[in-house]
Amino acid sequence: MESIGVVLASMREGRRGEAFAKWIHGILAEREGVAASLIDLKDWLLPPYTSAQHPLVADKTLSDDSPVGRWSKLVRGFDGFVVVTPEYNTGYPGQLKNAFDHVNAPWNYKPIGFVSYGGVSSGTRAVQQLRQVAIELRMVPIRDEVPLTLIGLATDERGFPTAELYVKRANAMADELVWWTRLLKDGRERHPR
Repeated sequence: MESIGVVLASMREGRRGEAFAKWIHGILAEREGVAASLIDLKDWLLPPYTSAQHPLVADKTLSDDSPVGRWSKLVRGFDGFVVVTPEYNTGYPGQLKNAFDHVNAPWNYKPIGFVSYGGVSSGTRAVQQLRQVAIELRMVPIRDEVPLTLIGLATDERGFPTAELYVKRANAMADELVWWTRLLKDGRERHPR
């Protein structure tokens, strides 16, 4: 069974991302052999990263009952990720960067997909920056992504996008992510680092 974490990056009141995260979570949960879980950063109020040590070193000394230790354990338990993020000032939310920065090894050699949302750019500028962060963390950002344009977005009563294009893109991204998740999980098990 492959475990995929859906990271909800926005902490704003009335955030649109919560519905989008539940939508992509449901699509992933339909895949055979996949256990999808929602990770809401509102539930993980991590302090700013202040350690004198690099996260690779600091992670080895974390207490399992500290907020960062619990975060590290959570991240380590997933085989792949989807980040659902808004675009703020052509970038992504600071709390998402903080969540990435606190740990290093637990992210390594795992695939990551993106669902973004915003105005005309649909959050794609935030995703381009996130791809660079993911590569530095030795993650594998997948090609297919789901950029949602909020202007004129048609949704159902749950706030889920209804346009055929978005549903098709979400399914393509989910299929690709599951494929990479299985491949990289097998690689980590056969060739531990």
